[in-house]
Amino acid sequence: MIGTIDNIWLKRILSLINLIYVFVIGIFAYASFLYELEIKSEAVVGFGIVYALASAVFLALMILTRDNIVTRVIGIILPPLVFLLIIFNLGNWILIIPSFIVAIVVFFISYNNVTLKVILGTIYLLIYVLGLILVFVLNFLFGGSNTVETRLDLETLSEPSNAAVYEIYKDVIDDINSVNFTAEGVDKRISPDGTKMFYLADIQDNSMGNLALYVIPYGNEKDFRFFTLKEKGIRKTVYRFGSRGADAVPLEIAWENNNTIKFQRRDGKVEESTVIMPEKNYFEFLGIN
Repeated sequence: MIGTIDNIWLKRILSLINLIYVFVIGIFAYASFLYELEIKSEAVVGFGIVYALASAVFLALMILTRDNIVTRVIGIILPPLVFLLIIFNLGNWILIIPSFIVAIVVFFISYNNVTLKVILGTIYLLIYVLGLILVFVLNFLFGGSNTVETRLDLETLSEPSNAAVYEIYKDVIDDINSVNFTAEGVDKRISPDGTKMFYLADIQDNSMGNLALYVIPYGNEKDFRFFTLKEKGIRKTVYRFGSRGADAVPLEIAWENNNTIKFQRRDGKVEESTVIMPEKNYFEFLGIN
């Protein structure tokens, strides 16, 4: 069993080092509240190994300094901080599991008063259980429990998980590609000033579903070695093309200027829409649009 460190100054230094882990978890929680934190597919294994090892090292340091005041405070503040990380990243288990284990272990092993642990443990349990239930209920009510959105571009449709959607649109792949790119490969989806981007999305829901044309901000991504922070909570629905399928895919979409999109439906009708971007929705993680 791991003991504690006798040298008081070494213990204080290691306890202060433990604050780095709390800071990183706080940064992850804050960043994933404002952005969609997407771990790069080619870096999933690398990120998982580094994150798990770092969590294990810091957990060992917290165990060794569990009687220090700094580590005792960390044991109190880490569980609610990890809860925020969880609700902003539901389904991202690589990010959730290591930090959750660290938070639970350090809460129980820290030398905090037993009565305080019982009271806070009860409160934290209620926060986790009731908070997660609330998030699931709100997503069910506002987000649609069976809604699945798939971008219509070659990269997304080529993913094995989207094989069923590909079958629906395989006969108009060339049309989809010409909507997105010019013959020279220039991305037509980006506005002339480079601040907006449109995209087509197949929407599956409890009804017949539809094909939607959206506009989102462009150029706001923050790229890191293992993951990307993508803008979320800002999206304008320009048009819904009725039912899903090849017959709904427009023949042409083009930016007339930085705030106007013109598109031609398959029946030949040409329509124009002014794009006014909405304010950022900070509660998108609850399914509230």
